[in-house]
Parts: sequence; structure tokens; C-alpha cells
Amino acid sequence: TGEKFITTIKEQYQSIQVIGTCYGAKIVIHLLAHPQFSSIVKAGVAAHPSFLVKEEAKQIKRPILFLCAETDPSFTPDLRQTFEKELSSNGLGTFIEYPGTQHGFLVRPHGSADVSQQRDKAVQDAVQFFKKNL
Repeated sequence: TGEKFITTIKEQYQSIQVIGTCYGAKIVIHLLAHPQFSSIVKAGVAAHPSFLVKEEAKQIKRPILFLCAETDPSFTPDLRQTFEKELSSNGLGTFIEYPGTQHGFLVRPHGSADVSQQRDKAVQDAVQFFKKNL
């Protein structure tokens, strides 16, 4: 269970940071939104998220970086705008869009050199975000 995981982590670490792609990004948001998890999860990265609902934007309690595809039917412009508005008002959200990319670009760049470069940039952006939020 999640509680057992957090208890085990707390035995060894003061804090952790998390990253998730697609459905995993929803898990990141869950961890950043609920006090029993956000007490140890200090920051998160959500790459081309899916299955999010607008109400979740208000629940996030820790810094989060969104690695956004230019074209993403799962993280629609309307949904993204809701998250951007909420998370810019409280200073917790950072959003980076990667030109020429589609949903899944971080894990499936489809052999395109341009998309592969964008993926590499996204990885570096995530690393820098994690370093900033240690």
C-alpha cells in the first residue's frame, strides 16, 4: 500500500522527489496532493500527463514541473490552462512545452532527431528541477 511505502521510505530518507509519465503523472499529482505523502515527497515531475481532472490542480501542495508535449489529446489546452492558472497563482507549478512533440515523447521519441533532442532537453530540465528542489 501507499502508506507502507511511505513508512519504509521515511525509515531511510528525509525526503524524495518523484517523476511520472502518462498515467504515472497522475500518481505524482496524488503524492503531491495528499498530506500523508507530501510530508516526504518534496517535488515532482509530470511528463505528458493523462487521466487528470481539473479539481486536482487545487490539491497540489508541493512544487511540480510539467513536461508538456506540443500536441497532447490527454492534456488538452483547456485542462493545461486550468493547471497553469491554479499553479501559477500559488507558485508551485512550472510548465515547459517541447515544440514538435506529441503525447509520449519522453518515452517514445519515434526515431525523429528533433523529437529526440526535445526528449533529451526534457530530461535535463527534470534533473535541474530536482536539483533546485532538493
